[in-house]
Amino acid sequence: MKYSRAKNSLSKHNRILLCVMSLLILMFAACTPNNQPGAQDAPTSTPAPTAPAVARPTYLVQRGDVQEILEFTGRWQSRDQMALSFEVGGTIRQVNVQRGDTVSAGQLLADYQIDDLENQLAQAQLDLESAQYNLESGAQGEVESVTDAEIALANARLSLESTKANSPWTNVASSRINLDDAERNLENAQRAYDEARSHPEQPASSVDSALQALENARSQLRSAEISYSSAAQSFNNHQFQVAQQENSVIQAELNLQKARSGAGNPDAQQNLRSIQLNMDQIRANIAQSSLYTPIDGEVLEVNIAPGDQAEAFNAVIRVGRPEPKEAIATLAIGDAQRLSVGLVGICQIINDPDSAVQCVVRQIPLSARDADQTTRVAATLENVPTNQLIEIQMPLQVRENVLWLPPAAIRQFQNRTFVVLQTPDGPRSVDVQIGLQTDERVEIIAGVEEGDVVEGA
Repeated sequence: MKYSRAKNSLSKHNRILLCVMSLLILMFAACTPNNQPGAQDAPTSTPAPTAPAVARPTYLVQRGDVQEILEFTGRWQSRDQMALSFEVGGTIRQVNVQRGDTVSAGQLLADYQIDDLENQLAQAQLDLESAQYNLESGAQGEVESVTDAEIALANARLSLESTKANSPWTNVASSRINLDDAERNLENAQRAYDEARSHPEQPASSVDSALQALENARSQLRSAEISYSSAAQSFNNHQFQVAQQENSVIQAELNLQKARSGAGNPDAQQNLRSIQLNMDQIRANIAQSSLYTPIDGEVLEVNIAPGDQAEAFNAVIRVGRPEPKEAIATLAIGDAQRLSVGLVGICQIINDPDSAVQCVVRQIPLSARDADQTTRVAATLENVPTNQLIEIQMPLQVRENVLWLPPAAIRQFQNRTFVVLQTPDGPRSVDVQIGLQTDERVEIIAGVEEGDVVEGA
């Protein structure tokens, strides 16, 4: 029985040992290397691609000119312009022109709502006809004596002769001669200025002197035009007075005739004269409510339309002479005053580089309070239509034959201005001193030499 328990006990021990060995075999199989038959391949790692370094642009230190240029545009318009206005305020009835129209001196451009005045004039005409009829019929008043009528006729004739003798025609002739002289002087000054500009070897003072002479000639021409216009107006007024005196003579002759026939009537005659004076006043009011052009030319601007309210002496239409023309621009007062009269630049028709010509600043506003805030540039451009846009480039500052780099090559950090210079030993930061700066070039005063290569920022 003891043997039997021992045997059973050994069998149990063998079974345990067998189980342990089986577990060891399984563990050994689980730890088999990947290169053993039947084992799966382990995934391999792939290195991430490295982005190539981006090459920075490089710039060559060059020698040349650095210019600060003011660029602006203007309209090609008449140099000699006139702003027209009504003498009284009113409501616009009609506008007979538009911008670009050609007009002749004396042409009606616009007028007010003057229906009432026109009705008054028509009624006055009827009153005049009635008064004339009453005078001729002798239905009113007493008959003027023949002697009084003869004296009145003689006085009327003397007044007429006196008025004719005081004719201001000599003033008109004299002012016309002065105007012709001023026009010839302007032509001569223009030729002298063009001649001075055509010789670049001459000093700038010669061009400035010629320009000043040209401006003086233009001023003298404007004064001569005003004097001639004033003399012509005086002569027209004299002619009007002569016509009135002639009417008075005619009236006196009629009065004498009626007095001799017993049909004269002083009250009727006075009534007739009152009606005539009233008609003259109505016609004057109509003339003040109508706008006429004083010159032959072209309509440059129209600022009114039917139904608008216009104020007295407020410009509503602008006209100009056909020639000469110039580029007229409206700039901010600060930009305009950076220019100077006589400054020479380049003008061209917009988007047409082949039309580029030399041009010169003729006028700038002196202050923000000037009535004319335009900047005017004289140029010789052929066959350019009115109101064509003109590109203008005027150099404000010029640095000649200096070292320069593009703005993209300049670096700044805190208070330091520097460039990265390429050297045989590699890139090196170099402080630089800069001068005039524009959108395309920066003047380099110190820090680099001509031909150095720098990296872009």
